[in-house]
Amino acid sequence: MTTLALISAFLPARNSLNEYGFHLAKAFARRDDIERIVIIADKVDELEPELQIHPKIEVRRVWRFNKISAALDIVKALKEVSPHYALFNLQTASFGDKEIPAALGLFAPMLSQKAKIPTGVIMHNLIDAVDLNQTNLAGHNFRQKIVSFAGTVFNKVLLSSGYVSVTLDSFLEILHHKYKAENAFLVPHGSFNCEKSVDVPKLSARPNRIVTMGKFGTYKKLERMISAVQRLNKENYAARPIELVVGGSDHPATNGYMDELRAQHANDKNIVFHGYVAEEDVPKFFKQGRVAVFDYDSTTGSSGVLHQAATFGTTPIYPLMGDFIDVTQREGLKGFNYIPLDEDSLMQTIDKALSMPEKAQQIADSNLSVSKVLSMDIIAAMHMRLLEGVERCRFYKLRNSTKRALWLRPRVL
Repeated sequence: MTTLALISAFLPARNSLNEYGFHLAKAFARRDDIERIVIIADKVDELEPELQIHPKIEVRRVWRFNKISAALDIVKALKEVSPHYALFNLQTASFGDKEIPAALGLFAPMLSQKAKIPTGVIMHNLIDAVDLNQTNLAGHNFRQKIVSFAGTVFNKVLLSSGYVSVTLDSFLEILHHKYKAENAFLVPHGSFNCEKSVDVPKLSARPNRIVTMGKFGTYKKLERMISAVQRLNKENYAARPIELVVGGSDHPATNGYMDELRAQHANDKNIVFHGYVAEEDVPKFFKQGRVAVFDYDSTTGSSGVLHQAATFGTTPIYPLMGDFIDVTQREGLKGFNYIPLDEDSLMQTIDKALSMPEKAQQIADSNLSVSKVLSMDIIAAMHMRLLEGVERCRFYKLRNSTKRALWLRPRVL
């Protein structure tokens, strides 16, 4: 019996990457060569029933966010499970929003590999690629230096596992050039909910509505977007106002941010604060919008929300900056673009997307096609091949480019 341990934040817990772990687990469960999947997941504060996902999948709530013993708790659970393979679904703050527990948790993949379990890491961001001035460390130069140094140390720790995969070319270049990593690979982010056909309404059948979703308050803010929508409604859309629906919650570093905005705009009926969007509500959330807006001051990795918008045929609007350029060029996603940090440009681009329905529909259809090609089944197949490479202690057969990007066509999986 081939057993895979997937270490990840996991629904119904609400920590970052919970939905990615959920969809990746379902993709692995559809594979004939995997007979058992054990999710080693984060604990929930309130007892909630586990989702009945698939008979192959078992969820063990093992580690707690911001607890310094998370790595040891995970390794203990791995030894009890005795899996053939272990795959970690991580970002730099997976184990805490405080520096020490967040850092100590990142020892877990190395310890797993040292326990003779072929171990892989999906790393969704890298400290080296983050503009720390756009985080809660802005203005704290000494702390920024400490975090940068720690990021370098812990990237080396992560690379002590069997392999590390990233979703962006820029991240791969950092691992290859700065760390001289021979076990770093590019595996695309992949798109959710493509395991079955999805009823996606045409944009013309949707209301004049914008959606946006995320954890807000740091590099993802809402003030500029709200102002742009309000100005458009006053100047161009008085007869048929644009509605902005905000899904998501505060970033852990900015508690109270959403409540403050909600109070400020309590009298604006066209600004709706939806709150947390549960997994079963994600399709409905995106299919209600004509466009999905991403107004970021900076980027920290491939956007899962961008992929969700593509999956449900909602036309994205995003700034021409950083990781948005990287992921859209790599995966072929498209959208309407505006000048970063520029409210006038954002406003004009929203107006353009809403007033050019044929162009918007072409973009939505193209993204939908890309989503079906880059399904989580393809991503799971790539990681299985990498894990098998770790088990055999060889990688060269996996490399099909000078950049060692694992970009496999379905027919060779």
